[in-house]
Amino acid sequence: MEHHHLSGADELSELAQGYEKIILEIGFGNGENTAFLAAKNPKALVVASEVYLSGIGSLLNSIAQNSLNNIKIYDDDVRELLLKLPNEIFDEIYIICPDPWPKARHHKRRLIKYDFLKVLGNVLREEGTVYISTDWENYAESIEEEAEKSKQNFLFKKISNEGMPITRFQQRAINEGRSIHTFLLSVLKK
Repeated sequence: MEHHHLSGADELSELAQGYEKIILEIGFGNGENTAFLAAKNPKALVVASEVYLSGIGSLLNSIAQNSLNNIKIYDDDVRELLLKLPNEIFDEIYIICPDPWPKARHHKRRLIKYDFLKVLGNVLREEGTVYISTDWENYAESIEEEAEKSKQNFLFKKISNEGMPITRFQQRAINEGRSIHTFLLSVLKK
């Protein structure tokens, strides 16, 4: 883990200078999408954020099996990292199936909110993108509402999941009869 651990914003700012592109995945689960992104973008640095040890272990295993050297893992609250970054650093941000918090009383815990989208807008480079998917219908509706509030910062559209791997969590949703809702937010000119 030591070689792949990201300590914080200062280290990331320093590392970023050596890569053509910087990609962030927030809440990478078991790391299937992270490994896909790293293999597909060998000249990019992929910053993978996750707090659950089992997911980190799965990604470390995948890194070893596929000899991926362009992944750094941030294992703390990603909001802390994002708020400490001094400038626009990311070209792409991926949030695949964030915790749905399906009960109405827990909706306030959902990650995709206007204030969080503003933070993402601050760390994205010009023409940067945020790719979000969810398998919960009411979360998809909530994402659309929050994106609408952010239209001064982002161009928002629904897109297909085509070309992206189906993660274990997404496959479970499909098996349970739920659809994958996918969105792309593109930073408007700064």
